[in-house]
Amino acid sequence: MADIEFIVSIPMPFQGESIVDGVLVSWLVEVGQEIRRGQPIAEIETEKSVWEFESPGAGTVVRLMAEEGDIVDVGAPLLEVRSSDEDLRHLSAAPDTAEQMIPDAETAVQALSLPSTGGLSLSPRLKKIIKDNGISDADLTAIHGTGPEGRLTAEDIQAYLDLKSKKDAPAAAIGPAPVSESKTCWIAGLGVYAPPRIIDNKIFEEFFPDIDEQYIEKVTGIKQRRWVEDETTSDLAYNAAVRAIDNAGIRACDIDLIILATTTPDMPLPATACAIQSRLGCLNIPAFDLAAACSGWLYGLSVARQFILNGTYTNILVVSAETMSTFTDKTDRATAFLFGDGAGAAVLSSALEGHVLSDVLMEADGSGYDIIYRKGGGSAKPPGNDWEEGDAFWFMDGGRMFRGAVDSFSKIIEDVCAREKVAPSEITWYVPHQANHRILKSVAHKIKADFTRFYSNIHRYGNTSAASIPLALIDLEAEHGIGKGDTLLLCAVGAGLTSAGCIIRW
Repeated sequence: MADIEFIVSIPMPFQGESIVDGVLVSWLVEVGQEIRRGQPIAEIETEKSVWEFESPGAGTVVRLMAEEGDIVDVGAPLLEVRSSDEDLRHLSAAPDTAEQMIPDAETAVQALSLPSTGGLSLSPRLKKIIKDNGISDADLTAIHGTGPEGRLTAEDIQAYLDLKSKKDAPAAAIGPAPVSESKTCWIAGLGVYAPPRIIDNKIFEEFFPDIDEQYIEKVTGIKQRRWVEDETTSDLAYNAAVRAIDNAGIRACDIDLIILATTTPDMPLPATACAIQSRLGCLNIPAFDLAAACSGWLYGLSVARQFILNGTYTNILVVSAETMSTFTDKTDRATAFLFGDGAGAAVLSSALEGHVLSDVLMEADGSGYDIIYRKGGGSAKPPGNDWEEGDAFWFMDGGRMFRGAVDSFSKIIEDVCAREKVAPSEITWYVPHQANHRILKSVAHKIKADFTRFYSNIHRYGNTSAASIPLALIDLEAEHGIGKGDTLLLCAVGAGLTSAGCIIRW
């Protein structure tokens, strides 16, 4: 007598009381594939570790119930398998009688496609969207499903939320009224600088004997990064600024305002922008620092753009510079591999033609204020205070940062496209803050964009915080060329959580 087959739902595994969910980084199997006990079936990230989930039994994959990049709750179903393995029988939702067992894959798929509760078949991803947005069962019944056999999709839910948002919104447009754009804000010149000292992944084997270079590259996408040796943040900023001014074809004395985005100033006081001003020799103009972490350069572009459009200034220098390595604990597994040092600068102008800068959309979610921070040196932990171990360095909750970054990146990209009335298919290149290769891959998957159009040079510089986008722009132009009229979408997510995005028309 042939073994009786049944359908089982394999759940997200339990990994300890503190772990409530995980990010599905990648599937290692596909529908129709035969799998064996102990075979890796998915790569999952929980808190600070990335690991391979091994199958608890043998069978044939019938359905993958979550998408790469999804956040899956512990105990939620990951995939369905057709099996006769008795070790999996306890996972079967079907009654334990031969008459009600599902005999083949085709019948299994038909059975699993039937509506579940309330006439609706919902994936774990949909259930999370519904829960997060407080959608009631009554609301669900009123949403038209456009998926196969009328099933709901994430797009159906989002369309419902968008419509509801419009109905609930006040008559005035959401967000600040744009500045009158009788003028055009051009990016007239770009310049970057990275310190010459190259640090590859091998250096960390001294601190982490259980990992190797390939592991670091796998989980971060980083092969090397630049670290300062005898340079300060103002040194990096000055070098990038000189190159941007030269690229714009003007002199330092033509600059009307300097804005520096940094979280690693030379000193807490005064503003490091004043040090740049002094070295450039363009005295008696305003200069100030701006802190928005990895979103800083885009925040700086937004501030400068308003001054350009309202006619207050003609040429503005916006610089981002970070010496992240000086505040990185080289023995902290969550942050040691990630950060590099570098600087980028742009000259914004109403008089010098170049690349057209759109309105910069800025957002922030203060509920993520405690995801990444450095306590020491502020009013909460001033000098002379009893500092705890680690207060002088960056702290990052890796799991929350990954999930927060994926959600915030996706939202800012979609919001920028909607605000600028640009379809994703019209974007020539996405140029994101270089946070983590897997984060960017998950974002592309979530917004259904072609990942090959997400430019990344994180393998070369690591995460340089606010400096990463200008560094990426220069490398993108050198490696692939950017044609006149190309549309670039810039986006960033940083500590706070801050986020920002804009369009550059080359």
